[in-house]
Amino acid sequence: MNVDQVIQLIAEKKLLSSREVESAKQRWFQANRVESSDIKLFLKWMVLNKFLSEFQAAVLVSGKVSALKIAGYNVIEIIKSGAYAGGVKVQNPLGEQFALQFVKDEVIKDPALNTKFQGQLQIGLEIKHPHLAGLVDKGVSNGHSYIVREFLEGESLEMILSRRGKIPHQNAAKILAIVMTAVAHAQEKGLPSGNLSNSDLILATNKNQPKGPKTVKLASALISPSMIATEVKVSPEGNIVPVSAGAGISGVKDLTLVEENFRVGKLLYSSLAGKLSAEVEGSGIFPPLSSLVPEAPEELAALVDQMVSADVSDRPAKIVHAAKALRVSLAAEEEAVSARNEEYIAVPYVPTMANIESTQPASPKVKKVSSVRPDVPEGDEEFSIKKLIAEFNPDIRDLTFLGLGSVLSLLIVSFLHLITGWHFMSLVCLIMGGVISYSIESFCKWRNPPDDAVETVD
Repeated sequence: MNVDQVIQLIAEKKLLSSREVESAKQRWFQANRVESSDIKLFLKWMVLNKFLSEFQAAVLVSGKVSALKIAGYNVIEIIKSGAYAGGVKVQNPLGEQFALQFVKDEVIKDPALNTKFQGQLQIGLEIKHPHLAGLVDKGVSNGHSYIVREFLEGESLEMILSRRGKIPHQNAAKILAIVMTAVAHAQEKGLPSGNLSNSDLILATNKNQPKGPKTVKLASALISPSMIATEVKVSPEGNIVPVSAGAGISGVKDLTLVEENFRVGKLLYSSLAGKLSAEVEGSGIFPPLSSLVPEAPEELAALVDQMVSADVSDRPAKIVHAAKALRVSLAAEEEAVSARNEEYIAVPYVPTMANIESTQPASPKVKKVSSVRPDVPEGDEEFSIKKLIAEFNPDIRDLTFLGLGSVLSLLIVSFLHLITGWHFMSLVCLIMGGVISYSIESFCKWRNPPDDAVETVD
């Protein structure tokens, strides 16, 4: 296989648009490039210039090109970490990217589990929630069932905590209030909220505004995580298939509502205090939040301690109750901050009327100056040509320019008519009408100025 055949294969599999293929060919095949026939170097160059992914380049080298397609989706890469680990990043013909996840074969073969899966899938496809990674498609590929869900690009809570240590309590409270709303919606529909781990909470970027505000989303909700295959491979035939566990599946255990609420509390606790230590994770006993985050408000610290309490009876009965308490805590803190800011507002000194009268300097005498020319009586309103000329008081130069301008305009119009045969009379009339209306308006303003047009100080 040579470079031309690889390019032809890329075009046949529609990994790139025809325009992108032509662009890659023009940039690669240059007169001074001696290694243009090297396939491995060409594919490496395609990856560096983001025409192909590393997975696509490796498949093209191996020749197992069936792995480049799953149903009607182009395969970009196999996801090995994060919320979609064990899934496949795919792209539809419109260029939109999604996460394709295979369902365990054991789930499909078990009648009870398959019924449960189909029920979750039917409801999940109908749910459109702004903070849940939605399901968009389902299907079967090479005998293996799969689901397609929204692919979230951004940082997970796990990545943020690894980079920053912890999140300021105001931001953490706002983020988890959104998470609680999403979990409550899933619980209301009878669907699982996912693993609810730090890796499942994503601050997703807006694809239309990458530098704009981020959206809080749960990546693995709506379908029981234990039903989803956690590993895939390329079969000898060149197809991407899920890796079977080899043994039968005894059942799928979803988190109870109490366990889901507890995990949401752990998310809030770790957001405020940082990543949990192995000792805390193992024992399940959480130190009081105020001992780790003394700057956190008392109401917030008390709520977090209740949500992660070892005694189930101390925890909020429903996640909506915790969400409401969290919003009340946020509102109380914002009100307190606003009140503290008001204490530092300086009240300006307002002098009394007596002080104003004693300190105010005497106003200068003001008289109005008429804008009418002095040689025309101001009180004489009777119109006449003599008075109009007296107001304008034109000299010989003004009359000369006026006459010459009119004659010159007529000569130009006549000359253009003789040369081109076009009739300019309509255009001339339009322009002259505009000039005349503007002149009349200016004259009226000049003849009758506003009362406060000109003032002088004695």
